[in-house]
Amino acid sequence: MQHRPYPEKSGRRIWLSRSEQQRLLDQVEDQPKRQTAMWLGLHGLRSDEIVGRADEPTSGVQYRYFRELANGADGWVLEVTAGKTGRREVPVSSDLVQQCRMVKNVAGRRQDEPLVDVTTRSLRNWIRDAREVLNEPAATHLGMHDLRRTFATDAYYSLALAGVPIAEQLVMSYGGWEQSEAGRNTFRSNYLGPVPDHVTAEAMQHLPAVAGD
Repeated sequence: MQHRPYPEKSGRRIWLSRSEQQRLLDQVEDQPKRQTAMWLGLHGLRSDEIVGRADEPTSGVQYRYFRELANGADGWVLEVTAGKTGRREVPVSSDLVQQCRMVKNVAGRRQDEPLVDVTTRSLRNWIRDAREVLNEPAATHLGMHDLRRTFATDAYYSLALAGVPIAEQLVMSYGGWEQSEAGRNTFRSNYLGPVPDHVTAEAMQHLPAVAGD
């Protein structure tokens, strides 16, 4: 876990390691709806993009919004229909798609009904209950928005390390940050955090001072 204070208010911004992300999901393994909500957060969705609203039938994550990549490519994307910067598509894991299918079937929901039919306050309560498993003092500050921060940082540094030349543009597109100077400033100042440990570990293999002979 890495964390930094907010520049102008109390509290801390949190970025989870990959093992901590998994521990958080494992903590709610027996509560599929909670696990789905947190998993979606770790894919970069905002809380109000995850939950459905009664006055907006297209809101929230619905199973019909998943699609396989075209032309035989292996992978899935999720269409976010009510994002702050408009519609977008987010790459998602096949395991998450399978989880959402299971949640839909168990709850007897149609493809055009929200999978997480709760309020954003419920999401805040869920993450508060689950974060105890992390057993770190800073974890008391962990909120749903920190899952989005974790996505932004992990995705950006992983793509950059892989040599993807447009890593920042891709992550901003997937996460729904406005492709503008103001949007880039928001992304860099409020979401992009310290280099994740797994990226540092891989980079160290190429650093002469620490890689050894």
